[in-house]
Amino acid sequence: MKSCVILIILTGLFLMSVPFAGADQALDMRLQQAKNGKRAVMLELGSVGCIPCEQMRPVMDQLSKTYKGRLDVIFVDVRKDRSAAQKFGVRGIPTQVFLDKNGREFHRHIGYYPYEQIVPVLKKAGI
Repeated sequence: MKSCVILIILTGLFLMSVPFAGADQALDMRLQQAKNGKRAVMLELGSVGCIPCEQMRPVMDQLSKTYKGRLDVIFVDVRKDRSAAQKFGVRGIPTQVFLDKNGREFHRHIGYYPYEQIVPVLKKAGI
C-alpha cells in the first residue's frame, strides 16, 4: 500500500514536469524560427486570468497585424511555462521583452504597455 502511494506521487510529479519541458522547447523553437526569418520578437510573458495581461491581448493583436513579417508577437503563460519566467528574469506580469533579429534583448517593460508607447520603441530599433 505504501509503495503504491509513493508510485502515484512520483507519477504525478513526473506528469507535472512534462508540460513545462515541452512548453520550453516550443518557445525555443519559435524564437529560433524568428531568428532564422530575421524577424524581431515581442515576448509577452504573462498569464491567463491576469487583468493587465488580458488587457494586452488587443495590443498584441494590433502589433501582429501592423508589423506582420517583421515582428513575431509571442505570448507565454508563465504559470504553465515557469522556465521561461526564469530564463527571462520575470519579476512581475505582464512583462514585455523585445528581441532584435539576432535574438538579443533591446527593450523591456513591466505592466500594461499601450500600443502608442510601443511603436516609438520599435521605430527606434528600426522595425
